Amino acid sequence: MGHLQEFFRPKIFKYKYTKNSVIHGIPRPVFCISGWLRRPKFAFALRFHYLYGKIRNSMTDFRIGHGYDVHALADGLPLVLGGIEIPHTKGFVAHSDGDVAIHAVCDALLGAAALGDIGMHFPDTSDDFKGIDSKILLRRVAALLREKGYEIGNVDCTIRMQRPKLRPHIDAMRTAMAGAMGVGDDRVSVKATTTEHLGFEGREEGVSVSAVALIYKMQAKPGSGSQGFSDPQAAR
Repeated sequence: MGHLQEFFRPKIFKYKYTKNSVIHGIPRPVFCISGWLRRPKFAFALRFHYLYGKIRNSMTDFRIGHGYDVHALADGLPLVLGGIEIPHTKGFVAHSDGDVAIHAVCDALLGAAALGDIGMHFPDTSDDFKGIDSKILLRRVAALLREKGYEIGNVDCTIRMQRPKLRPHIDAMRTAMAGAMGVGDDRVSVKATTTEHLGFEGREEGVSVSAVALIYKMQAKPGSGSQGFSDPQAAR
């Protein structure tokens, strides 16, 4: 809001006028809106209050969150990633299905709303979540956000994994996660990269995912005005 406040902050007009200028006859404080020097625009203080209040009340509360998760790989386990099962010789060692992509997205969404992290809401010490489909967890996180008045703008995640190639599965992952969150596929981005055989991902010991999420809440209430001010021009 800082830039809007600066834009709408009245600035006293410093130009000199003769004593007979019409400005001296106005019985209210007069301010100049920044603009063309040859065509300055004037407004009454009351009008400024109304306009600024109306714009502020119509603003959206945007929140951004970041999530990160890691899971180890082991032979003979199913590989569930981004809400789908992908054929591979290794899978995740985890309390749930180990979907590291969804877990990172959950953390990003919860973090954006300052609601803690996935471990706080779905602890790995509880049998209730043993082997659970992570799409269920994502669905619950989305529902929790909506209970708080937030909607999901978009999510973007990057998967770091050496093998297998994930490009053929990206569209299916986007659809699965979008469905769990109740948003369109165009609001979900999934990217995959290798680490050029560097680190635990490159040695195929595990997978890491980072995610960013944007959520928003409309601040204005239907029919709300601007802090009790009515439009001074409409009243004329």
